[in-house]
Amino acid sequence: MNEVAHSVGAFTALLGAGVLVAILAERVRVPAAVAMVGVGTLFPIALPFAFGDTVLFVFLPPLIFEAAWNLDLEALRRLGWRIAVLAVPGTLVTAGIVAGGLALLGVLPFGAALLFGAIVAATDPVAVVAAFRRVPVPVDLRTLIEGESLSNDGVALVLFGFALALAAGQPVSPAAEVLAAVIQIGGGVLIGALAGVLCAAVLRATSAAEYEVTVTIVLAYVAYLAATGIHCSGIFATAAGAIALRATIAHNPEAISNTEEVDRVWSSLAFVANAVVFIATGLLIQPDRIVHEPLLVLAAIAVVWLARVLLALVATRDRAGRITVFLAGMRGALPLALALSLPDTVPFRPQIIDATFAVVLVTIVVQGAPLEVLLKRMYGGRGDGARTS
Repeated sequence: MNEVAHSVGAFTALLGAGVLVAILAERVRVPAAVAMVGVGTLFPIALPFAFGDTVLFVFLPPLIFEAAWNLDLEALRRLGWRIAVLAVPGTLVTAGIVAGGLALLGVLPFGAALLFGAIVAATDPVAVVAAFRRVPVPVDLRTLIEGESLSNDGVALVLFGFALALAAGQPVSPAAEVLAAVIQIGGGVLIGALAGVLCAAVLRATSAAEYEVTVTIVLAYVAYLAATGIHCSGIFATAAGAIALRATIAHNPEAISNTEEVDRVWSSLAFVANAVVFIATGLLIQPDRIVHEPLLVLAAIAVVWLARVLLALVATRDRAGRITVFLAGMRGALPLALALSLPDTVPFRPQIIDATFAVVLVTIVVQGAPLEVLLKRMYGGRGDGARTS
């Protein structure tokens, strides 16, 4: 069997396993993402692809696009400033709390602790979003959590670059880094918005569903790759492209003829990406490595949870909303991809990877397992359009 056939077979096997686990998880009412990571952890099988680059350039663009495409635009307008607060100061504060806590406890020096804080600052509430589709969670709260996740991924990537340079002993200028971050994020948003408007113009020339679906797929990847190619935020570019296209369609419904079909295709594409990523995440985690540094692992989990609790208290005044925001603080594939991408020369690289394994595993399994049951208890009687403060 040649290399291409082997890779296709391995990908198909991961996807098939993801489907079976998702079906079984649905029967026992456990979020599919939780079950996939848990099952993957039980089987120490080598991945057939390079996890970091594959996640960042193959699976992340469609996951970002699908999440942004399904945001409620009215709720997004109402909550834009709150999402921005959670995504920018919230991500920076989370990284700072994690770094400061680990440094004060003496388990990592500040430079390595800040790098770890940047790695785990981004949330990945895919399991939460999946549960939202089965439980009538208030639309504002759902938009707040999804918008935060989309935005803090991009902010965390920018912060990661700064923290990596600092940990590697390279000279850094805080003012220059802040300016670079603003340019990266702003440039990504501008590229994505322009790409979204351009794709809307293309869509007006056709009413064929297959063309419309293809245009949205092209938009997801072109916006991401164009932005990263000029050192801007690909995550913000893809999200902005999806939102710009959706907003254009909302103002001019004739711009696209088969919205429901496009929605269905993107729902399937998101499941494919999630299934492979979460099964791969489980396969990648090495539980035996987690016990190498028990004090570091326990401290890392504690400070990550502390930071999320504080963020939940700020995010909303509603008790059920705060619980949901806390549960949405799961860490997934992006932190793993960032941790494993660290150069071998980075000080404390093994400890950072071990702690990242632990945080990803614990936040997904412990926070995710009871998620749907808790959401049904808190929101079972509310309408989907309900707001939360």
